[in-house]
Amino acid sequence: MPLHRPSDRRSSLLLSLALVACSGGGSTSDAGSEASSGSGEASSGGESTGSAGTGTDTGGEGTGSTGAGAVVDVSGDAFAFGPATMVSGATVTILEQPGVSTVTDDDGHFAFEGLPAGSEATFVFNRSGYPTIYTRTFTLPDADAGPLERVTFQAPDDSTFAALALIVEIDPDPATCQIASTVTRIGVSLYDGVAHGEAGATVTITPALPPEHGPVYFNANVIPQKDLVETSADGGVLYTNVPPGTYVLRASKAGVNFDEVTVRCDADVLVNPSPPWGLQARP
Repeated sequence: MPLHRPSDRRSSLLLSLALVACSGGGSTSDAGSEASSGSGEASSGGESTGSAGTGTDTGGEGTGSTGAGAVVDVSGDAFAFGPATMVSGATVTILEQPGVSTVTDDDGHFAFEGLPAGSEATFVFNRSGYPTIYTRTFTLPDADAGPLERVTFQAPDDSTFAALALIVEIDPDPATCQIASTVTRIGVSLYDGVAHGEAGATVTITPALPPEHGPVYFNANVIPQKDLVETSADGGVLYTNVPPGTYVLRASKAGVNFDEVTVRCDADVLVNPSPPWGLQARP
């Protein structure tokens, strides 16, 4: 499994969970490690905007929206948790496409060119000093729909793990994953630099898990609080020590429609379907 850490590092994995359930930036550290390969499934949804960038070219030109040879470009950014900085030098791979990789640039930006349209893609972040992080599992759009943009990682570093050690009341099992997401209100995301949670929503996971796994909601001070029964203005939510498998996260609130997200849970991984491609509210 990627990022094999000593036991004290594993005990800090949930700290990354506590951080990435909400937006932020932080400091970067040294060179990255390789990602694992696998498969997953998901439905994609919602709108996005973003800038193009350079990356790994994986194939030639498309001949139709989803036909043989149809391709789509993907781009995004790696945010460090903290004051508005990005993570450069991280290796970004795709679980379902072993051997396809790129590296985040000085601005934390990454891009892939020519990915198979309509295929599944779970993007993976690896860098020394950080947990291995998975995005949601996307179904890439048809070529005619244009590129998939603003795929994001929120990456807390090891010093941030230690800073939150005293507030985390669980011992993460390295044979499981930790899942964190943000229930996000309409029209905002990590790129907007403001609090973007949708308060008053509840989150479920399928297949269902015993109550001890969550959900645990974050309060408005960005602290996980076990007695909360719905999201705060922060929007953060987490599930802990989740057995490996494929799961669907759904958010509910009267009068609000949300994207649902499918995630791939592998051992010793932080899974973070991050805004604007997490539990995003839609008009």
